[in-house]
Amino acid sequence: MENIEEPSPLRITPTVRALSSALRGKRENVPESSRGNGDRIFPEPEKLWFKESSAKNLRNRDFLSPTTMLNTLYADGQVPPAVMSRVLSLRGNGVLPVAGGEVMGEGLRVRVDRAAAFKAVLAGGATDYLKPSGQRQGCVVLNCPALHPKPNTPTPDTLTLGQLRTVLLADHMGALLRGQGFSVSYCPTLPEDSDIITFLRALGIDWPTAPANWTNEEREEKIQEALENCPYRERETERGRRTSGGRKVEEGENEGALRVNLKRVFQEEGLLGYDPSLGTCT
Repeated sequence: MENIEEPSPLRITPTVRALSSALRGKRENVPESSRGNGDRIFPEPEKLWFKESSAKNLRNRDFLSPTTMLNTLYADGQVPPAVMSRVLSLRGNGVLPVAGGEVMGEGLRVRVDRAAAFKAVLAGGATDYLKPSGQRQGCVVLNCPALHPKPNTPTPDTLTLGQLRTVLLADHMGALLRGQGFSVSYCPTLPEDSDIITFLRALGIDWPTAPANWTNEEREEKIQEALENCPYRERETERGRRTSGGRKVEEGENEGALRVNLKRVFQEEGLLGYDPSLGTCT
């Protein structure tokens, strides 16, 4: 009996891969060593296409292969009819359906058949798209300013619509990140059994809590203890210290303060997103 492969969820990555294969054709299978000095140098597959994100441009295209890329593949950037046919008849597991495409001044643009894509997503109940990723990606802290005490913990009566929107966005973003394999923590923690927690739970938001008698002083003591034992803490004897703005610390400035070398934290922990302007956080 023939094994029928179950369709994969529609994704951007396999779509870009299929578009690149269709555009490059047989060139993709030519080894680098077989290309002489006179051969045309072809770009990497992942650089051939860009996923459009501009609301204005999404009206007429979803993917674009820029003219500069077409010029490296074909003489004068003219896409052969056979190649264009391959692009427009794109098929594959997890590949978004194509509605049409044409070569314009900016390059070869492709439009997704959104009606067919939505139909395919809804036909499966969208369960495949809600499954959490099996690969752990890292840790993320989501800070929600609307829930910070100012100076008192917000209540359902004091929460404005704008602040409620911020809370809902934080909760939704956390769900999306967890689905991609990230470990998500929320800030700030709210008092247990408070009115705001009851209100958020009624909305389906599971926000972290702490005992109502757990004061900020206790939290600060725990943070202070953790920083004092941090392996990335800079000692007073270390020279050339810099603040988070990159400014050199003057002698005697912030005497007795704890300083953590953020650059070392990112480098030694293998974290992404380090801002080179950051040095030492006081």
